[in-house]
Amino acid sequence: MKFKALYAFTMVLLLFFSIITSANSIKINQSDYKSSNFEKFDDIEYYALVIGVEIYQDKNFTDSMHNYADKIDDGAIKMYDLIKRSKNFKEENIKMILNENASSQKIKENITIWLDDKEDKNDVVLIVIAGHAWRMPLANRSEGNAFYFSYDVSTFEYTKNAVTDVELDSWVDTLESQHIVVIFDTCYSGRMLAMRQNCRTILTAGGKYFFCPVDEHYSLGSGIFTYFLIQGFNGVADLNNDGWVTAKEAFFYARKPVIWFSLWAHFPYLQLFSEDLLFVGPQIPYLYDCHIGIIKLYEYNKE
Repeated sequence: MKFKALYAFTMVLLLFFSIITSANSIKINQSDYKSSNFEKFDDIEYYALVIGVEIYQDKNFTDSMHNYADKIDDGAIKMYDLIKRSKNFKEENIKMILNENASSQKIKENITIWLDDKEDKNDVVLIVIAGHAWRMPLANRSEGNAFYFSYDVSTFEYTKNAVTDVELDSWVDTLESQHIVVIFDTCYSGRMLAMRQNCRTILTAGGKYFFCPVDEHYSLGSGIFTYFLIQGFNGVADLNNDGWVTAKEAFFYARKPVIWFSLWAHFPYLQLFSEDLLFVGPQIPYLYDCHIGIIKLYEYNKE
């Protein structure tokens, strides 16, 4: 009887997500390309900052978090290697900060100093953030909607060392670039709502409403969202076959595989974290596109 109830529940979920994915599938129209104000200026440069944290200053906290995820480093490195293989990012314009190099202060400095000193309004800036994040408690909601676990975080509860979406937005605001892409592969990334600002395209692994935790998978060697994004950037997502993968092309290529892979990989949607039993449902990635026209983000080698 219990098996039948569980099977019925699973079928209802499948039906629900079929409806959701159909209702929210958005196609890229050719008019998106024609109406774009993104031009390849003669002096345009591409800059990338990759951030990943899975080892923390507090060893006990690291050990407890490793029970939940231990492929964050691997995913960040794979994304970094992908960017290095591109034809449009110069190696000196790409930087990766992991673990002890990604405290809240160092994340701030790398955005407001390293990136800000290099880029200008015509340049394209890509920021990739992988790791753990969580929703902001109601008592602190005036400070943000969600927060990222930087290296100096030592508790699952919100502390001042965590990086809120409001703080991150203020740091990114220092950049002159009018073409900014931010990729989040974290839980509650869909609730980094303060990042929704003009001239930005935000790709999130999930976590806007009820289904907020996101996950990695041992068979993929990275976060699920990161894995399928990398596939897309390698050329699979190039819908008009022009040798470039735009931010929107990569997102809409990855979205459905992420949902369907996590739908089966997370079953029965319960995961033990410390002493708590968490509901980990399927991941639903979100796109916040506040940039007018497309951003030609990744030029891959077609040969």
